[in-house]
This record gives sequence, C-alpha cells and structure tokens, in this order.
Amino acid sequence: MHDVQPYPRTWAEIDLLKLAHNLAAVRKRLLSPSTEIALVVKADAYGHGLVPVGRFALRNGAGWAAVATVQEGIALRDAGVDAPIMVLSPILPIESEQAVFYGLHVLFESLEAARHLSAAAEVLGKTAFLHLKVDTGLHRFGVTSDQAVELGLAASQLPSAELVGICQHFADSSRDAEYTARQAQAWLAVLEACAAAGLRFGYRHAANSAGVTNCPNVQGDIVRIGIIGYGIDPFNLLEGEARPVLSWTSRVTSLREVESGEPIGYSGTFRTSRRSKIATVGAGYGDGYPRTLSNRGVVGVRGSRADVVGLVCMDQLLLDVTGIPGVEVGDEVELIGPNVTVAELAQRAETNSHEIVTRIMSRVPRRYHY
Repeated sequence: MHDVQPYPRTWAEIDLLKLAHNLAAVRKRLLSPSTEIALVVKADAYGHGLVPVGRFALRNGAGWAAVATVQEGIALRDAGVDAPIMVLSPILPIESEQAVFYGLHVLFESLEAARHLSAAAEVLGKTAFLHLKVDTGLHRFGVTSDQAVELGLAASQLPSAELVGICQHFADSSRDAEYTARQAQAWLAVLEACAAAGLRFGYRHAANSAGVTNCPNVQGDIVRIGIIGYGIDPFNLLEGEARPVLSWTSRVTSLREVESGEPIGYSGTFRTSRRSKIATVGAGYGDGYPRTLSNRGVVGVRGSRADVVGLVCMDQLLLDVTGIPGVEVGDEVELIGPNVTVAELAQRAETNSHEIVTRIMSRVPRRYHY
C-alpha cells in the first residue's frame, strides 16, 4: 500500500501554540497588567489564516483583533468571534452600516466619516464605536495633531455614537529612534490637550510591535501586535524569545542532469557552469513564492541548502542540487522554516518580512497544530 501524503505539492503549517507563546512574551513586556493586546490579523492574519488564528489568539492572550477592512471584521463575526474588533484602515461611507451592524470599532479622521457612522447607528438602533485617529508623522491616515481636540469634541456630540478611543501609528519604530521619539512626544501632547478639553477615552493605543519595546511610555490601554505575534522578529524585539508560527514546505517533483553551459528556465537567466543536477519543485509565484527570488532564493533539502536557479515560474521553481547526495522525487523542500527564515528571504528579495508571509496564496493549504 502506498504512503499517501495529505499535501503532496506544497503546504504551510501553523503552530498555534507558538502564537500563544509569542503573545505571552509580549505580555511580559507590558508595563501595566491592564494593557490589552490586539493581535493584528489583517491580510489573512499575515498569511497564517484569519479565522483560525483570530479565534485562537482571542482565547490565548489577545483581547482584541485588529483588521484592515470591514470585510475582514465581518468574516470574524460570521465565524463566531464576539471579542472587540477594530478596523485600522479608513472605511468608505457605504461601509458604515455594515461596520455598525457587526459592532466593529472604526478609526476615523474626519467629522464627515463620524457622521456617516452615527447616521447608520441611528437607523439600526445601535451604537457606533469610534476611535479618533491622529497623524503624528506617518502621514497616511489621521487628523493633524492641532485639529484633534476640535474633531474629538465634535464627534463626541454625535447621536448614537460613542467616542471610545484615540490612536496613532509609528512610521519606523524598529529603526528610527529619533523620529519615533518625536512622534511619541506629539502623541503625548495630543493626549494632554484632549484631557484639558474634557475628552476622555477608554482606549488609548499607539504602540505597534516595535513600539511596545522601543517606546514603552506609549503602551497605553491597548498595544497592536503584528509581525512579532507570528514569531517573525528581524529586529530581535523579543530578545530571542520569538517562535516562528509558520513553516512552508514543498516537494521535489522532477529531476534531471544538465550539461555544463546549458540555460536553465525561462529566458535562460541562469547557465550551468558544470554538469548539474536540477530539481523542479512544486511551488512558484502563483503560490506566493516571490519571483524576485529568481537566482537569489535558497531552500532546504535533505539537511542542506540549495540555490534557486533560473526564473521562478508561476507553479514551479528550479534548484541546483548538484552537491546534495540522494535527492529524489517526493523529497520535502523547506521554503520557510528553521533553516530558511522569513527574514532571510525578505532580505534576499529586497522586501520586508510582512510581504513574504502575506503573499502566500490561498491555494497553499494550511495545516494547523494546536
């Protein structure tokens, strides 16, 4: 009887116990036990799976889920998640009714946006939960610091709306300490001005993953944890405690011997310099493996590392396994794992770790370990 493999071509494995470990490691670094953790689960939980990850995190260390879109919030609600969910990106007026209906906390930057949410809440007989977004220097979304008090006071008077939170986002808290300090100073000044004007917020949140450790004085009532929650820690924010939650594996699907001087793959971007053994692997950019890793990527095979050669194809990629004895069709190939980290692939692809995992496509099955 043949050994049947459940995922013969390519698959990702998600170890949820490592997610719980990472959340606990973040918890240890919070100055106040009352500070809550919001796990950012946007973009399919950074490629790890929105619903399984969201459900597990909210039972194992996180008090909030943070998403990018109303649709992501609805997906969690439809899956039975009743914990608070905040929508981090701007929403359009047409989305206001759904946001209110599903009880989502919405960030806003204008009185017009707040009015749309208030009006939707009146119609539905519900309450709109509003978080005033302040732009302290990222310049992507939010009201300017000098207009925050005025907008907050106006929004607090809207019917069927509750101004429950105020927040900001750092531009480069992993690397630029000076700019981060300037943003933090601006943020604290806004909070002081709001307090002087009589504005009170149940939730003040400013810190992302790096902000938790690099700018602890702004941890506030909620910290929004993204990449380090998934154990991807290229800046060593958790001092070696981070445990990667995701691994990605494929298999050798074909093997061939190629003479020296032969072009490999589309457009012949790689040419053999010796008689070579070339392995075809069952994953490509259609699965989310970056095409920018053509002739730059590296994988793990039989305990060794092999170079990606030639252009990465939509459904396949090619390896030079000449120096690795015993490679056979069916062998597992480590695309992401202990020997090939997300951070290394990001550096080789000249991108960030976030993009490497969020681009893993839905046709790659996820296998969850509890």
